[in-house]
Amino acid sequence: MPLSLKQRHKLLTADRTHDAGWIAAVIENLLAADPTVTLAEVEAAFRDGFVQSYLIAGPGKTFQVVTGGMAAWRNALNAAGVTAEANSAALAGEPLTPP
Repeated sequence: MPLSLKQRHKLLTADRTHDAGWIAAVIENLLAADPTVTLAEVEAAFRDGFVQSYLIAGPGKTFQVVTGGMAAWRNALNAAGVTAEANSAALAGEPLTPP
């Protein structure tokens, strides 16, 4: 189910802070308030909103917020040893697999 307008607004407003910790706290609050929300939906809201924050999937349901645009996201993916495709799949709930 897609995010509501209120949920999207919270995410896009958090992105304006450019503070990865604050953005992560908003995402965690959103996930706790609505367990049907997925990290893939959060990432899609970021992409649809043309924001500069990206999510990097971690083991289980953990994630990292990267701010600073696509270059910073690519560097974080490389540091984590994960491809963009594997990251997208992991955000959608599939097991995280290295390249």
